[in-house]
Amino acid sequence: MTPTSILSYQGRPIRLRGTMLNLTDMWRAAGSPEYRRPIHWLVLDETTRFRTHAQAHWTDPEGEARQNIIQDDIIRLDPDGFVATTRGRHGGTWAHWQLALSYARYLSPEFHLWCNAVVRAALAWHDDRAAADPDPLRRHLAQQFRDLHARLDTLERHAADLMFLQLSAQELVLGNRLEFTGLGRSVIVKAVAAEPFGGQCPCCLRERVLTEAGRVVSGAEFDHFFHRSLNKPEHGWLICAACHAELTHGGYLVRFMRVPEFRAFQSVVLEHRRRERTAAGEPAA
Repeated sequence: MTPTSILSYQGRPIRLRGTMLNLTDMWRAAGSPEYRRPIHWLVLDETTRFRTHAQAHWTDPEGEARQNIIQDDIIRLDPDGFVATTRGRHGGTWAHWQLALSYARYLSPEFHLWCNAVVRAALAWHDDRAAADPDPLRRHLAQQFRDLHARLDTLERHAADLMFLQLSAQELVLGNRLEFTGLGRSVIVKAVAAEPFGGQCPCCLRERVLTEAGRVVSGAEFDHFFHRSLNKPEHGWLICAACHAELTHGGYLVRFMRVPEFRAFQSVVLEHRRRERTAAGEPAA
């Protein structure tokens, strides 16, 4: 398997795996500029034109992507092979270095200049090491893992499609938006204040959504995770403005990526409600 290297820009890590760079790491390293997240850049016309041209003139980008990203839990590998999406707290959006350097230019001139020098040097170093490793057993095992992960990738895509169909059916059946009640918001706030979140956004675990006094931070949102008409406490969470914007405008696949984080929060909410029922002498549900 291709190892992961950690590059450092002003003390912030950027993961490199073979020919693939983590765009989410790059965005954070460049100072997390608002509205310049990978998801915003990837939908630009200029980005689409670049990918179309690169797909026609670059040699086998899909093969390189599949070979270099296989250690992660892939949710989606785009058909052109230039972009892969992985889930989990340490996942994010990965892109072939040709595309990633274009994203660096979009983030800032200073960051782009640094990437041109450091990333290209790191890629050359990896190429030298690969040429010096002729072990046939290692190559055979790597191929077997590539084939296995290609099958797992197909299963993940089917799961994402099923979630899309579920959300579409809910849209037809459930109807209008229902706001969380005062009691429901109170339960969600108590869950966010509890461990392991401690007032941090349960989606990204970086931004605070509660003040030290337990008040909701300005800009934080009570998000309906499954559907806007499902408003019980276990159907939503309190997340930071950036995560809410990403989930709202990123489409069903971005929300699907956050299922593990929401499930973790959901378990805290359900445990909190169980304890409240027990304390009140009610039977456990």
